[in-house]
Amino acid sequence: MTESDFPSLYQAADAASNGAQKKFLWALGVNLTLLVVAAAMSVVNIQTRSFALIQIAPLVGTLGLTIYLAVKRPERIWYGTRALAESVKTVAWRYMMRAEPFNRDDNTDRDHFRQSLTAIFNSNKSVSAHAVTMSSGPQISSKMADVRRMTLADRIELYERERVQDQHDWYSRKARSNQRAASLWFVALIILNLGALGFAAGKVATPATDYWPTDILVAAAASVMAWIQTKRFQELSASYTLTAHEIGLLRIALPVRPTEDKFSTYVGDAENAFSREHTQWQARRDVD
Repeated sequence: MTESDFPSLYQAADAASNGAQKKFLWALGVNLTLLVVAAAMSVVNIQTRSFALIQIAPLVGTLGLTIYLAVKRPERIWYGTRALAESVKTVAWRYMMRAEPFNRDDNTDRDHFRQSLTAIFNSNKSVSAHAVTMSSGPQISSKMADVRRMTLADRIELYERERVQDQHDWYSRKARSNQRAASLWFVALIILNLGALGFAAGKVATPATDYWPTDILVAAAASVMAWIQTKRFQELSASYTLTAHEIGLLRIALPVRPTEDKFSTYVGDAENAFSREHTQWQARRDVD
């Protein structure tokens, strides 16, 4: 299964989420960087009209980006469309695996699948508008139809490899990368604060010295702290680790000789585990 094999609504929401994420992180990163630049220029404080004019530039840029983030709120689009995309993907996997509630005849399940996508779309109307303009193509691809027609054994093998293993690897990888990032940014924050403290002590020792970059390091430390709080490295690492462990335990729950009903229950349990993160995305959108 590739991304293009899933419903077009998923592809549209996924593209909208990725685009909004890039816009949000770019705007925030540039905003925080400009604050540090403004602090640096304030410390240098060259007494000329041209330098004063140049000093205005990062302040104007910061103001513009702050207004953009407050008005457009790309993080809400990011969180909301990601929740939409993953909800559609979960329903698609249930449909392909003939898992409840798509374990009846094809015509009934096809209608139910369409109704499920409509319900997901309508429940996310505040963000769906950001995806619908890009939506094209079938909601049930030929690949999805082919998978649904597979034998039980083949569906189990495909689900274990391309859904369960894929999700386990993804959550494990993300948990490790977020833990590493949390450690690195924390070290950077400590270094910046120690540097600011050292320069502040130096100014006490030699107050006659004109330039002390204390304000620059304080602004940089504040920017790093804002970035850490936005990215939520530690929180995500803990959440992803928990989900990875849950998936690992889930993998031993499939019976040795599964039936259609038992496999349907297994898929339902697995998708519920994967949906925990979708719920968190939705909660972030609602809170933020």
